[in-house]
Amino acid sequence: MTINVKWNTECQFKITTNKGFELNVDANNRAAPCPTELLLSALGSCSATDVVLQLQQQGYDIQSLQNEVNYTLTDEEPRLYKTANLHFSVKAPNMTEAVIIEAANQAIEKYCHVCLMLSPTIEISVSATVLLN
Repeated sequence: MTINVKWNTECQFKITTNKGFELNVDANNRAAPCPTELLLSALGSCSATDVVLQLQQQGYDIQSLQNEVNYTLTDEEPRLYKTANLHFSVKAPNMTEAVIIEAANQAIEKYCHVCLMLSPTIEISVSATVLLN
């Protein structure tokens, strides 16, 4: 498998995935997301996918789900991600925060490939809110 990264100008690149999907990246964060934002986006979307799938398997009718990734950086240069909190907000009949947190913990500990790759160096935590109907 291959991902192609082609330089455009300054610190801007066009990325083409193995399946032909394209996206732009800008290390200066002016014309497109920077690479580290894409990393957190991958963390948020991968874990959200696993939470949705687990909740659906448990019989919940998910009406909406949002994952807000809040993070901290190290104090020293290079400023690396130190912590990431995945805050899931879910709207579904009979949903509880405990159910969401259990599904999120399962995702970060067992299923989410991005979480598993990043957790040795980034402290990943979860929190939840139930959205009212």
